[in-house]
Amino acid sequence: MKKIKLLLILFTSVITLLFNVSCTQVIIGGAASGGIILVQERTPEQAAKDILIKTRLEEAFFSANYDDIFSKIKVIVFEGKVLLVGTVKNNESKEIADSLAWKISNVEEVANYIIVGKENVIDYLKDTRISLEFKAKLLTDRDISEVNYSSTTENRVLYVIGVSQNEEELEKVLSHGSSIAGVKKIVNLVIDKNSPKRKKYLNE
Repeated sequence: MKKIKLLLILFTSVITLLFNVSCTQVIIGGAASGGIILVQERTPEQAAKDILIKTRLEEAFFSANYDDIFSKIKVIVFEGKVLLVGTVKNNESKEIADSLAWKISNVEEVANYIIVGKENVIDYLKDTRISLEFKAKLLTDRDISEVNYSSTTENRVLYVIGVSQNEEELEKVLSHGSSIAGVKKIVNLVIDKNSPKRKKYLNE
């Protein structure tokens, strides 16, 4: 069963990779009908690197400890920044996950938001609802390029990572998150597309 789950992860990663490298601009609803134009800030090459980082890290988690690490931690990668979110039983699992992330090639930064504690089924259901509602809000907002953001929710804390077009867009993104019932806190890991730090990273 564990091998089947790993194969499913690899298959999903490949499909995502094909989507990311096949387009940098998506039009929803058609240009003639005033559709929403989503501009992908990540280059196809960077998108491919991110998918590879995520895949290799999840493989490392799978090999290290399926029950305590792989099945408990969510991995999001955006332009070399790795976001780790989840709830584990002890500090050892948290430290192992962090160490494994830094060993993956092309990782520029690791944002470790793993917490030690017990999982709550009710919170899991609330987290799922919050994540779905947030993504829907971004996707239907004509002023936001939703493809430049990734997010997840853990214990009703909403984590947002990605690249914003400008300060105004980021404010709208965070406002959407704040408007969702049940959100306790928003962790903002978004960087401006014109940030000197980002430009330096892309030019390396």
